[in-house]
Amino acid sequence: MDSPNLGTLLVVDDNRSVLAAVKLLAEMKFGEVVTTTSPSRIPGLLREINPSCVLLDMNFDSTVNNGNEGLYWLSEIQRLAPGVPVVLFTAYADVQLAVEGLKSGASDFVTKPWDNARLLLTLSRAVEGAPSRQVVSDSSRVTLDEMERRMIEEALADNGGIQSAAAAQLGITRQTLYNKMKKYGL
Repeated sequence: MDSPNLGTLLVVDDNRSVLAAVKLLAEMKFGEVVTTTSPSRIPGLLREINPSCVLLDMNFDSTVNNGNEGLYWLSEIQRLAPGVPVVLFTAYADVQLAVEGLKSGASDFVTKPWDNARLLLTLSRAVEGAPSRQVVSDSSRVTLDEMERRMIEEALADNGGIQSAAAAQLGITRQTLYNKMKKYGL
């Protein structure tokens, strides 16, 4: 196991179980992992702990899952701590939301449920400044097809190749998933 060397990770998620699981996992790579269920604590924590990376949930209100809260807090983190990489974290595998987050400056995104190795790799790359995928401010370099293909690949990997489970994770029918897999040669 690697010794912790990536500095401090701030994890912001409204689910305490998610925070506990991510904290245990991330301590393998980070010297300190600070968690909070309240995004309103972000400004103070940015000043207090000077994180090397932030893992930010996209939704904090259980009745709303459009990601606007996460996008708002992403912009606040960028304003208050420019240069601190932010990885978005969402249970709603929405391609458009992921693209919006990346265009807004997020380093990357991870869907829940997550693959432990992939989450650690994504966080490591964010801290080290190596993009996990080729995303630049020129939106012509990121297409919805590229994002959709990657999300399908991740959902299939997360669910051991079981198409019905991957379709459920993506919020689409099994037939729609099959058609998209055919389109992308998966």
